[in-house]
Amino acid sequence: MHKNGLTAMIVEDEEHIADLLETNLTIDGYQTIVCDLGEKAVETVKFQHVDIVLLDVMLPDSSGIDICRSIKHIRQDIPILMLSALGQSSDRIKGLKSGADDYLPKPFELEELTLRMNNLIDRFGIDKTIKNEIELGSAVINFDQYTINRDTAHHKLTSKEALLLKFIVEHRGEVISRQLILDEVWGFERFPNSRTIDNFIATFRKFIEENPGEPQIITTVRGVGYRIS
Repeated sequence: MHKNGLTAMIVEDEEHIADLLETNLTIDGYQTIVCDLGEKAVETVKFQHVDIVLLDVMLPDSSGIDICRSIKHIRQDIPILMLSALGQSSDRIKGLKSGADDYLPKPFELEELTLRMNNLIDRFGIDKTIKNEIELGSAVINFDQYTINRDTAHHKLTSKEALLLKFIVEHRGEVISRQLILDEVWGFERFPNSRTIDNFIATFRKFIEENPGEPQIITTVRGVGYRIS
């Protein structure tokens, strides 16, 4: 099982399938972006970082075949795993000819999906190395166990807290705007307001900072966002 900081984009208009995929990929360590329309997926690839795409063939606004071509026109280096209820050999050939790197008929086992994703990541040479336990000050964050530990203070991270904390750690030393956090961590989900993000940060400070009222590790850049040192 890959434990990674990679971003998987799920292009699927059936909500129950999208939710199932998102839940399982999050458990497997992926950050996820969910798109229910093909054109939204194309725009996402233009403006956000994506490592791998799970692409449904039958979308309400366009054909997954056309969306596959559009994505590959923008980024040849993104592996695309096409998912479809159309499982005939002619359908698979059509999908692969459009630029898909693998084709998985529905219904499928999640274990097979994971194996195929891992194979594509390996084939494309995508760096999946990420340090899953880090130290911030005297606190230890473990992204495998979803925990923050400092002295006698312990906190169990939710999946969204882990995604947000991992994102800001990956941009250590940079000023991270609230808008970037919304785009990269929440994606096309219903956006929280800035106060929600502030509450997440306040929780992190409580378990990471020696003095949460005067933070030295996760600092606020007034009017912009945050910086982690």
